[in-house]
Amino acid sequence: VDNGQEFGGSIYHKVNPNFETAVNLAWSAGNNDTRFGIGCKYNLDHDTAVRAKVNNASQIGLSYSQKLREGVTISLSTLIDGKNFNEGGHKVGFSLELEA
Repeated sequence: VDNGQEFGGSIYHKVNPNFETAVNLAWSAGNNDTRFGIGCKYNLDHDTAVRAKVNNASQIGLSYSQKLREGVTISLSTLIDGKNFNEGGHKVGFSLELEA
């Protein structure tokens, strides 16, 4: 609950050691807006994971993460607008995470 106007909840389930899923629901009293999202993560091996998510706005997110060595991880991700696939406006990202 956020200021009595925004209500939400989520459910997480670890199906097995390599596969996780989650569902997120939210409702806004101010404009009677409902949002829904579902996502999953699959560990390909100890150092590699792929993730996917989709929401009720037809946004599709995909990512790939690779641990290069202890303390160094790279990720490549994208967010695709499924409603306007031919219009563009999609996002692509790259990250380099360093832990000290």
